[in-house]
Amino acid sequence: MLGHRLLLFATPRQVGVLDWRPGHMHWLGDFLPNAEGLGAFRKIIARHAHLPTLVVADTVDEDYRCEVMPHVQGHARDELLARKLKQVFRNTRFTGAWRQTRETTGRRDDRYLLAALPDAEWLTPWLGILHRERVPLAGIAPMALAYQHLLEKLREQSAHTLLACRLGSGLRLSYYHNGLLRFSRLIGGESPTQLPGNAADEIAKTQLYLSGQRILPREARLHVLLLDPSGQLDSAQAPLNADPAFSTRLIDMPALAHALRIPDDFLAATPEVAPLAAIAGEVPKLNLAPPELLQHHTEFRWRRALHGAAGLVALAGLGLTAAFWLHAQDLADQARLLAQQHQQYDARYRAIARSFPADAATPDQLVQTVAVARRLTAPQPDIARLLAVVGQPLLSAPDIMLDRLDWSDDSPAAGDGVRVDIDAAVASFDGNYRAAMQRIEAFIHMLESMPGVREVTLRSSPVNADSGSTLSGKTLDADAAGAPMARFSLRLLYREARS
Repeated sequence: MLGHRLLLFATPRQVGVLDWRPGHMHWLGDFLPNAEGLGAFRKIIARHAHLPTLVVADTVDEDYRCEVMPHVQGHARDELLARKLKQVFRNTRFTGAWRQTRETTGRRDDRYLLAALPDAEWLTPWLGILHRERVPLAGIAPMALAYQHLLEKLREQSAHTLLACRLGSGLRLSYYHNGLLRFSRLIGGESPTQLPGNAADEIAKTQLYLSGQRILPREARLHVLLLDPSGQLDSAQAPLNADPAFSTRLIDMPALAHALRIPDDFLAATPEVAPLAAIAGEVPKLNLAPPELLQHHTEFRWRRALHGAAGLVALAGLGLTAAFWLHAQDLADQARLLAQQHQQYDARYRAIARSFPADAATPDQLVQTVAVARRLTAPQPDIARLLAVVGQPLLSAPDIMLDRLDWSDDSPAAGDGVRVDIDAAVASFDGNYRAAMQRIEAFIHMLESMPGVREVTLRSSPVNADSGSTLSGKTLDADAAGAPMARFSLRLLYREARS
């Protein structure tokens, strides 16, 4: 699951491990910092090495500073914070900075909370096991930051809040301004100030310190929340309420379990899970882990991002495949529907065709019949007029002798006219082909001038003028029988003028 992780409740005396995922948590036990405890801890971590891990440190040795720095971003901010952390905490390994707010006046600088664990050598064995097992360490957060998320779960709205919490490791006093951590300190359990009667005095001393450091305004009223499963802090409520500088509220375990959505019996058995459950689903805003310890977690996030991208691509592919499959099914349904309609129409056509009368003739015969009928009904050409049209040019050209005349009106090219073929010859031909061609051309012009004559063409002539043909011929003797003649053929289209 995406939210599945381990949370380590780390103190100098022991380390507790919580297996958490949304809606479910399991306490895996407490481990002492000896050989037996480290071995058992290593076995637990080896079984859960694939889970991101957050370490919540609860120790007396912690330091908090509030700083106002210029508003910069990117690499310049990283350099500014690194230089400031080194200046404030020297060579401390576990340091961190949290940009909380931005000033609303002046240069609008950024307000940061700087935190450090000055003496955290006790963390080294536990972190070494995490590093050797390649556990993706998400960070090291102070316990006070976990309590901030606990206040969010409790829906605390006070501007100045002091949380006094006792969970077995001592009394922790944490100050929050508008819900943001500003200061925290832990009073060890072996201190005599941890007696029930002295809890109110410690809270009053903390209020004086905050006022003296100008962290808490002098006129502000401090709202104190008391959280103690053992009930030892209940006696501090009455003296604090008697002081006008304080207002006090006691948080009982059922209300805390309801806010964190934890079973009452589980919270009563392991009260340490309260701050861990509050910060479990959050990204730590104040991370004290050095960059070299976060390398495995960076690789873990890249792997998860790649897996997520691959999952999205796979889902998109499945979606497109499903869409194409549904479209193909729709096309197949349409094709089946069209095929059914075609079969229905074909069946209807065959049923209607069976009721048709028997054909008396084939379609070709019907075409021929229609053509013959059109020819029979068409008006017959006037042959006498046709012969008169052709004969008049012949009478005007006595040197043209007619050999044959054919006419026909069944040609498709003739349309509603008559096609006339004429075979003739030039009489008294003396071998002068130029003169013979001139006589033929004059005869063609006379035919074209006659009424009704169209498209007079020379089909054959005495002289073959085609450039691609071979030259051939013969000469006649003067004593040969019969005079030579220049023969030619014409074709014309005759159409009677309609009145």
